[in-house]
Amino acid sequence: MRNTKPIERNEADLRAEASVQANKGGGIKAWFFAHRKGVSSVLAMMMAILVGSLAVAMGTVTQGNLRNSATHLHVMRAMQAAETGMKVAELRLEEASKRFVVERGEVDLLLGQRLWQGTYSGADGEVLVMPSISGHDEPGSPAGVAEALFYRHGADTNTVDVGFGTDVVLGSAPAGTDMDEYQAEGWVTAPAIALRSQSGTHDLPTAFQITYAPLANGTDVRVFVTGYDFDPTRPGRPLTRVISKDFRVRKVVDTAIVSQSRILIGKNVHIEGDLGTRFDDLETENGNPVTIRSDFAGLDDVLDNKIEDLYTNLALHDVDGDNRLRVGHPLEGIGLNQDGDPDGDPMDDVDYDGDGEGDGAFSDVTGDGYVDEFDLFINHFDEDGDGKITIGGWPAIGTDAELRTPEFTNADGDPIDVDLVYMIDSSSPDRNKNGVSGYYDSNGNGIWDPGSEDAADYDSTHDIWADQQLGYRDGFIDYKDKYVKVDGRLVFQVAASDWAAAQGNIYDAIEGSIRPGNGNSPVEFEASEDLLPDIDSDSFSETQNALYAAADGADFWVQVAQNLGVSVGSLDGYVEAGLDPDAPQFERLDADADEDGLPDNFITAHWEKMPFNSPAQADWYYRPVFRNMVFRNVIIPVGVNGLFENCTMVGVTRIESYADNDHINWALYGALEGDGVLPPSPKDDPLDKSDFERYTTGVVTDGPSNYDDFPDPPVIDGVVRTGIERDTKNWSNNVRFHDTLFVGSLISDVPGTYTHLRNKIQLTGACRFTNEHPSEPNNSELNPDEDDLDEIAKSSLMTPNYSVDIGTFNSPPEQNVALRGAVVAGVLDIRGNASIDGALLLTFDPILGTSPLVDTFGVPLGNPSDFNASIGYFGAEDGDAESLDPAELPIVDGERIVGWDLNGDGLADLGPDTPPSADQIAAGATAVPFYGYGRINLRFNPDMVMPDGLMLPLSTQALSDTYREGTRR
Repeated sequence: MRNTKPIERNEADLRAEASVQANKGGGIKAWFFAHRKGVSSVLAMMMAILVGSLAVAMGTVTQGNLRNSATHLHVMRAMQAAETGMKVAELRLEEASKRFVVERGEVDLLLGQRLWQGTYSGADGEVLVMPSISGHDEPGSPAGVAEALFYRHGADTNTVDVGFGTDVVLGSAPAGTDMDEYQAEGWVTAPAIALRSQSGTHDLPTAFQITYAPLANGTDVRVFVTGYDFDPTRPGRPLTRVISKDFRVRKVVDTAIVSQSRILIGKNVHIEGDLGTRFDDLETENGNPVTIRSDFAGLDDVLDNKIEDLYTNLALHDVDGDNRLRVGHPLEGIGLNQDGDPDGDPMDDVDYDGDGEGDGAFSDVTGDGYVDEFDLFINHFDEDGDGKITIGGWPAIGTDAELRTPEFTNADGDPIDVDLVYMIDSSSPDRNKNGVSGYYDSNGNGIWDPGSEDAADYDSTHDIWADQQLGYRDGFIDYKDKYVKVDGRLVFQVAASDWAAAQGNIYDAIEGSIRPGNGNSPVEFEASEDLLPDIDSDSFSETQNALYAAADGADFWVQVAQNLGVSVGSLDGYVEAGLDPDAPQFERLDADADEDGLPDNFITAHWEKMPFNSPAQADWYYRPVFRNMVFRNVIIPVGVNGLFENCTMVGVTRIESYADNDHINWALYGALEGDGVLPPSPKDDPLDKSDFERYTTGVVTDGPSNYDDFPDPPVIDGVVRTGIERDTKNWSNNVRFHDTLFVGSLISDVPGTYTHLRNKIQLTGACRFTNEHPSEPNNSELNPDEDDLDEIAKSSLMTPNYSVDIGTFNSPPEQNVALRGAVVAGVLDIRGNASIDGALLLTFDPILGTSPLVDTFGVPLGNPSDFNASIGYFGAEDGDAESLDPAELPIVDGERIVGWDLNGDGLADLGPDTPPSADQIAAGATAVPFYGYGRINLRFNPDMVMPDGLMLPLSTQALSDTYREGTRR
């Protein structure tokens, strides 16, 4: 049993116990200290083990990090070697391809394979092989592109053996290659190229190895590049990285415009692509090879002041000639200061509108790193400071801007220039660069109406129009539009120093910003023929011959009669009743049976100025009129000189002309004069010896003293022609198409001499070109023959040595002319609303002393600068003698006018500076307003098929979305 009773102890016992414990204390301490050393050792050992473990762990981690770092460096070096090799391969492939100058326009599967393999023949057209660009030695000219690469890589010296040897191999595809994807032959395997010198046998430097694998489609080449990086600790076991990319071998003019004559680019004209001219008559008046007008000058007086200051500073600080100032650039950035002073105040601080505060006019509102006219334009009209301009008028309909207050307006709140903002808002339609763009033009007006028409690039996942999300036709002008005047570069044959010596500051003639492609300068002088080919009227003979053969339909007059439902014989006396405005109609033009120099029905026949509606016409024409008709693969006979209204031209339409038109007065025979009110009448100026009695009598006194200076009468079709038989209008073709649909191509015969008054084509109204009928694609009668489509695709307009006018000198708002492909003409002018998706190739080279720059007596006369390609509106002071400068037009009742209409046809019969008389006003004379600058988009299409005949070198194009990393496949 447990005793719970307290123990009772007295005081003496307690003292005795305390004394005993005190005597024992020293021993306990000694024992404790003696045994405490073991505990410390244990703890120390534990700490040592812990620290050692940590050190080992840290060392291991560090070693791993070093190994990972080294591996990463190897990977990076191998990848960098591969990327370097890809750039080398791209340059080598371009170099090899450019050595082959070919006649055929389209590089298709068969021609592509033959050019690569070197197995082409005479049936493939002419092929010239140029010397090596790099100057390396070769045993002979390479047979094909693959062999050119073989020779080029064979000249490399800094090679290393990575398992492929050190010799380049041209041979077969490796075993197991998918022959559905690749060609079996023509593989070029180059030895690896070291990126540094090799110091010893075991010092293997970083290197890359290239293999060119031709694909089965005949036009594309897949380039494989393997980057190698060697580790000295692992000899013979390099770390590798493989990349690949596809390239297309093609033939194309990499320029939106190639012209022998000078080029004028006006207001409301946008160029997407390079612009090049070979014009070199610099010493002449208006001898600038190119003149480019601003899109934004003249919109507002205050904005004009800002633009003037911009160009003042550009003249001082624009280093590369792109008419832009780079923000932050050590030289160009100074131009963003007042007066271009390095220590000056910012241009943003200038108070242009007089409100006491800086306008911020020169801020980079688009955020592209440059300040140009476009930035000034947005900053000026952006009222709410959101960095964009809300547009108004019809371009805003169907967009988000429709419900917002427009900002691009005048003091009355009216839109200032709807064509300008539409042009900017619809520029670069493929905003996401996926190859899909455009819209379905259901109403045929040439404009995308977002509220009622579908776009082509629809994002079904997000239920949006993809390109519109990136600014295309969104109703706002802002950074998304990425607008520049020329989205490319300017290319000239002349030297900059020669141009400046003859005309002064080059950039006085060039307004608007220029954005060249990657790696290109904004302006290229003394360009090579590869870049700026020397084209002429014979450059396209092969395609012309093929298209000539396609114009194999029924006789022209047979087709006219079939449209009218009458016999051919009844056309001579046909009288158009005109009861049904939609039915085919024919207004005939009779021959000159009474030999008075006029058609016998001149009183009732249709006549008009030539050029049509020109304020300074060069001639007048009586024309037969063909209205609401359908023609198929037709040849328009020489001398018809017709007007085709609202017609449909299916297949190939060929305009016939007489080739031997080299008489010095060819353009003058048959000339007419008139006042625009009464029918025109023949001029009676003497033109050759047959205009004097001496020609028949032989009596000296029957002719002037300078009789022998006059030329002989012309010989036409083997016969000497005198009197009315000399009327060269009967041996030429001056044709106008109005509101006409071309489902196919329009071509012409090639006159031997450029005679713009006789051989001319004018496209007015809503003329359009397509390869498929827009509303009846399955109707065989309204679509080209399938066998002709390949040739038709090469060019919608091929008229070498013809003068071509698109639009008129006061184009109405409803005009809409659209062309595609390679557009070939002698000289071409465009005004009003027009679009070209392809390239302009202009063949006429104006030379003083040759026709038409020569007078009746053979004396050089005129100015080569006056024969120019005018894209947009210009005036006589610019060298466009047939037109008027809209900026100089007088203002009547608050609007600019082009002249006065005296007969109610809506066209100006009196010029703008010739007011009508009181009697004319009483008779109903009315002012004709200027309808505006319109809008012109010229967009280079790199995928267009080139016409045959033009000798051009091959080129290569890197294909987007083909870059791959990983093993070969």
